[in-house]
Amino acid sequence: MQIPTEWIKEFCGLDTTSDQMANQLTMAGVECAFLGTSNQEILDLSLTPNRADCFSVLGICRELSVLNNLSIKTDNYDNLVVHHQDKIKIEIESSDDCPVFITRVINNIDVNAKTPDWMIKRLENSGIKSNNIIVDITNYVMLETGQPLHAYDLSKVDTKIKVRRGHSNETIILLDETVKKVNKDYLLITDNSKVLGIAGIMGGQHSGISLDTKSIVLESAYFNPATIMGRSRMLNLHTESALRFERGVDPLIQKHAIDRATQLINECSDGKNGPISMQQDVSATPVKQPIMLRKERIHQILGLTIANYKVLEILTKLDMQVVEKDYGYSGWLVTPPSFRFDINEECDLIEELARIYGYENIDEKNKSSETTLFTTTKRSSKNSLINNIMVGRGYSEVINYSFVSPSMSLMMGSDSKTIDIQNPLSIEMSVMRTSLLPGLLQNLMYNLQRQHENIRLFESGKIFTASNKNSEKEVIAGISYGSRVEEQWGIESNPIDFYDAKGDLDLLFASLKIKNHISYINDSHPMLCQGKSTKIVLDGSTIGHLGELNPELTMDLDLTQNPICFEIYKDKLKLPNQMYYQEHPYFPSSRRDISLLMSENQEISTILQTIKQLETPILNNIIIFDVYKGKNIESGRKSVALGLIFQAKSRTLTDEEIDGYMSNIKGQILSNFEIKIR
Repeated sequence: MQIPTEWIKEFCGLDTTSDQMANQLTMAGVECAFLGTSNQEILDLSLTPNRADCFSVLGICRELSVLNNLSIKTDNYDNLVVHHQDKIKIEIESSDDCPVFITRVINNIDVNAKTPDWMIKRLENSGIKSNNIIVDITNYVMLETGQPLHAYDLSKVDTKIKVRRGHSNETIILLDETVKKVNKDYLLITDNSKVLGIAGIMGGQHSGISLDTKSIVLESAYFNPATIMGRSRMLNLHTESALRFERGVDPLIQKHAIDRATQLINECSDGKNGPISMQQDVSATPVKQPIMLRKERIHQILGLTIANYKVLEILTKLDMQVVEKDYGYSGWLVTPPSFRFDINEECDLIEELARIYGYENIDEKNKSSETTLFTTTKRSSKNSLINNIMVGRGYSEVINYSFVSPSMSLMMGSDSKTIDIQNPLSIEMSVMRTSLLPGLLQNLMYNLQRQHENIRLFESGKIFTASNKNSEKEVIAGISYGSRVEEQWGIESNPIDFYDAKGDLDLLFASLKIKNHISYINDSHPMLCQGKSTKIVLDGSTIGHLGELNPELTMDLDLTQNPICFEIYKDKLKLPNQMYYQEHPYFPSSRRDISLLMSENQEISTILQTIKQLETPILNNIIIFDVYKGKNIESGRKSVALGLIFQAKSRTLTDEEIDGYMSNIKGQILSNFEIKIR
């Protein structure tokens, strides 16, 4: 928001430079900067949503008047002449949506009257283009008071004005000539036959001011912020009115604003005024409740004692009603003004004291205390363990948006069902992600373009799928690219391959005490290379995928090698119930080798899983030390050599004992698979 400084000075008579004004407001928590132009000095305000009271010249002047002990110029418009008794009937269906609605009929309008140069200049310096005299005045009053106004052509209003919720698939042509569909979620301004506008957002074309307009209905209303919030974005409309109504306007300023607009219309367009027509539901109008401000609490939070008179002075300057408790010894009962929507608790009052007293006047003090920052849960412990392992393996963590473009989502294949965002900020953020891998590929490309060659990234987050019932899952995904080790003279640099990533995951599974329950089974995945990808299985349940990126995607991304990718459902990974120390075995191990002749397409992992399921207590490890195809092996078959390591914790094993276990293992292999043992 931009405001010319001369407009501000006119209100509060402040005698200071614009730069000093900007610095003073910023130090008080209303961030702004001074913009100097060739013919105008302007304040550029960056207001937080909680400070809706500063979305006007009046609001900024209130702040400056408190900081500089000045009074604001206030005009009373009770002496406005009433020239006729014309009124428009008002009907409000839901006072919760619209507690206050004020109208005034003004006749004999000269809509072709020229807007004064001073007004045009102020509007343009505030970022608003001049339109016609009536629209300019309503915009001017909105900037000045913070209260949006709207003017209707009286001749185009059928009998009365009604405030109601929309009907299903109801349409309206707006002032910008766009056609919008509305429903019961929208509050509308209508008459007996048509929609006049969308409350708090934009008026309709059928009731707008034209060159033929002679009489107008001026509207000044208070709409419940919850009724307006988000509606303009859903319609892809961004208006100054909606911005203010969403954040909240003063529920007691509507009459002042319509009187101010009336006075300007009288001056600039020779209008003839009718009486005020007002409907208000007092029970639905927001009322600020008193808040107890304790003196001891001020000292506890700020670390200093503010004199009672100073507290009273600051609060009174901020237009708050203050009642002393025990002459201020216990504290004060404080009622905030109607325009301060952000003050609801004692801590809010203390913040006001601090910023007006001056943060720079609060001494820095070191105070030690014991504080529990957070409580460790199983979920946080698991996340911490997983993240630490990935970082320890050389991966860097990334965090991406959950909103992605449809093209990114299509990387997961045509069968992927996405959840569309109803009101996306852009097409690039219009659907919910169904995988973390497309985002990681973008991160990869970003780093490669900045000459990073060896890249290992991981992300832990949620994915979303559309089904009969939309669901979300916690997953962890990673991507590896580049060389296995950094370039150096003594070691040959080889590219990262499938087994490097598998080794990283094996370490993760070992830390979670589930490695012996994990198997890797050949499988296809839309983003991974056929024949070079596996599904990761835990106790018969698929928990993720691992493999090289699909070569087509590699070519599309113009990569020189296939990245290695994995994605695992995190909720399937369980933190071990107990971590324990295991002594290094004292007694010797014994190794038995076995050679298996099998089909070339037979997966070794299934054989290993079968052996592990026997739960042989003294079988410590299984090693694949040779895979052979070629001479002396018939076509379509391969020879796989396994090394089985046996070891007991409490004794030296005998040959007879080991032979018994080996016989059982061989029997299971022969009975479950078409395999010869050599």
